Amino acid sequence: NSPSGSATLADLEAMPGNDGNRYELIDGHIIVSPWPAHYGGVSFHLGPILAHAVPPGHASYRLCRLDLPGEQRVIPDLMVAPHTSVGDRGVNGPVLLLVEVLSGLSDEDMARKRAAYIAAEVPAYWLIDPEKPLATCMRLENGEYVTYAEGPAVEVDWPLTASFDVATVARPQGAT
Repeated sequence: NSPSGSATLADLEAMPGNDGNRYELIDGHIIVSPWPAHYGGVSFHLGPILAHAVPPGHASYRLCRLDLPGEQRVIPDLMVAPHTSVGDRGVNGPVLLLVEVLSGLSDEDMARKRAAYIAAEVPAYWLIDPEKPLATCMRLENGEYVTYAEGPAVEVDWPLTASFDVATVARPQGAT
């Protein structure tokens, strides 16, 4: 992480692209986390569930670049966005839902990400912890994320209708 908080998109783009890490830029800080490995099954198995549930005019994206206001860039595990938000190199506009698999990021980095998503007015933010297993589904209300569904299995009807069991979606990609 850049302690000064002065990193730019140019600094981010200069980072190595093939070292097994994901590099994101939030509030002038480069956040480094491992690419999905043992926990990659969540995005692999939850992706089709979201894809079948997206509202008209939207699509789901797995490990796709998302540019946020203020020269910030993240790579959420999954997201749902309107077709109109998709550009040549990723998603550039508003998104409906971001899903992140907890992967050992520090509390400080998680707080930075949450603040960036609130500032970008992302209406729905889900955190998946495959170790517990636990899903926390939050919605943006009055500038804060408020939990509206939580547990080892969740069923939601907003911002899309879906249900899933965390232990099931957390199984390795090759497992059936």
